[in-house]
Amino acid sequence: MPSPIRALIVDDHPVTREGLRTALELSDDVVVVVGEAASGQEAVDRARELSPDVVFMDVRMPGMDGIEATRRIRQASPETKVILITVDESRGAISDAIKAGVSGYLLKDASADALVDAAKNAVEGNAVIHPQLTKTFIEEVRMAEGGAGGSGGGGGPSTTPLSKREREILQKVADGSTTKLVASALGISPHTVKTHLERIFEKLGANDRAQAVAIAIRTGIVH
Repeated sequence: MPSPIRALIVDDHPVTREGLRTALELSDDVVVVVGEAASGQEAVDRARELSPDVVFMDVRMPGMDGIEATRRIRQASPETKVILITVDESRGAISDAIKAGVSGYLLKDASADALVDAAKNAVEGNAVIHPQLTKTFIEEVRMAEGGAGGSGGGGGPSTTPLSKREREILQKVADGSTTKLVASALGISPHTVKTHLERIFEKLGANDRAQAVAIAIRTGIVH
């Protein structure tokens, strides 16, 4: 049996922290909560102390918010993955979260199974965005890229570096599909999907799925 995923819970509301802990404890030791924090600064300190595999991080907290805490944790420990838990569906918040290096972005009403799946995907190097947020995320990328000097695909390359299969896979990722769903839809193995994704990241100069989708939208590879 693989080692449990070690998780740190961060939220300024004790009731929310308790709810997350209870949900994760239903995972039959797939995820084990190793600590809690009530602020962004405490999250940074606790992450340094505990070296968790995954941090479940609230976005809005007094003082240092979850996005800044994420940025600092990721700078100090790139191996630690951060999943933001929020009620905020704003495009700006999602864009800032992606730039900070999050591995997931879930709403606070996410089920226990969704939390555990997000943790497992994060440690495997996959980004997870709640289905309700996928459209918002894509809209934000389009707006941000347009405002940064692009207009529809004018600033992108005239030809895509990706193969037809790679474009198919990336489009499904942009639509919010997980590795397993992409594999099922295209009739290939999850391992093959992961191999394609690694090549896509290399070709686009992306570090993860979210960044690859952002680049692909900017350059018109996906829509």
